[in-house]
Amino acid sequence: MKILHLCDSLNPAGLGGYESIIHYLSKAMTAEGHESFIATQPPYRNSPEEIQKQHYTIFHLPGNLLEARKWEFYALPEDEREEAAGKLFKPNDVGENVGILTDQLVRLIHEIQPDIIHAHSTYVVFNKVITKLRLLSELEIPAIVTIHGLPKPLILPSGKETTDFKEFTSDFGFDLVIAVSENVAGAIKEHLDSDFHERVRTIYSGIDLSVFRPLPDVDKQWDLAFMGRLEAMKSIDLFPEMLSLLKPKFPDLRMMMTGEGSLKDWLFKEFEKEGVSSMVDYQGVVETDDVPALINKSRVFLYPSRREPFGLSIIEAMACGVPVITTDVFGPREIVKHNYDGIAVSPDDVRALADAVETLLSDDDLWKKIAQNGLKSVAERYDIKEHAKQLVTIYQEMIDRGKK
Repeated sequence: MKILHLCDSLNPAGLGGYESIIHYLSKAMTAEGHESFIATQPPYRNSPEEIQKQHYTIFHLPGNLLEARKWEFYALPEDEREEAAGKLFKPNDVGENVGILTDQLVRLIHEIQPDIIHAHSTYVVFNKVITKLRLLSELEIPAIVTIHGLPKPLILPSGKETTDFKEFTSDFGFDLVIAVSENVAGAIKEHLDSDFHERVRTIYSGIDLSVFRPLPDVDKQWDLAFMGRLEAMKSIDLFPEMLSLLKPKFPDLRMMMTGEGSLKDWLFKEFEKEGVSSMVDYQGVVETDDVPALINKSRVFLYPSRREPFGLSIIEAMACGVPVITTDVFGPREIVKHNYDGIAVSPDDVRALADAVETLLSDDDLWKKIAQNGLKSVAERYDIKEHAKQLVTIYQEMIDRGKK
């Protein structure tokens, strides 16, 4: 079977939930004899047309280079963005882009002859392309979409203020929507016409357990780890005070952090103000292949999000045998059983977060119990091989339905 994955964008830093999922899913699909391709927009004006990876090929469909211009915009300092927006974007950018991409996608489909299209969080661009192809009767294969996130505010090049879910549901040409959690499924149904609710299914994402696993010979270099976007949604603004609360009892505590985001500069200034900057080891943006080893070098993994659709990083840490402290909200609530395979605290409660860290670092028996139960939970619920089998069953179901 040939699967064409479709994404409005891939983060050029290689970060993000669905980038990681597609990467490891394609490996699992290859093992079962299936071929995977990714069509997306180039993040740079000079991006290559094609990138060959071990288990998949990425095709960059340039359209009108809207995606490349978007990343140029985000690379600018915030105080320069307002003036630059008028030079980088045009009011009709999205419509023009969709028209060009429609022709480019048709040519790619004819070239590789996929059996099914599997889109990922295509909220603004390729969902409109799929809808246009349906209206033109130029799409003869099934198209499904996985939604990996929750609704977020969005400003289009035209200046229109909307949300990504509103844009997604306003051009809806998919045969099936897969939600990564029950929480996401509920949010999608709130935006979709009730006639389409039966097209929404929840399938939890999986991870590669041959990659994310305990590495017994790795020394624990850090007491705490956080790996993710440096944004308010992830509650990283709580970390300076949290470390300040922990410092009297754990003066030698070390915390490893990775990632980029709008709060990065503010965060490290706050570490300085609280007198805890020496406790933080910032690794910057790391390669996907380096993530398992970094997790294994840590004793406790922090993921105290205020808002999280699922929490792929949570199960990656659990699979490495590293206890997780997260929050009792949204997706994490569907993953972690408090005091069994993880610890869940209330969002925005920095004292509870610090207390949970203190408990895990002080109680070896509890640490071992949660680590072992985390390994068990992930093996039972989040194996990428089982996830791939579920998807292949769905793909075949959609293909067979289209032949009737």
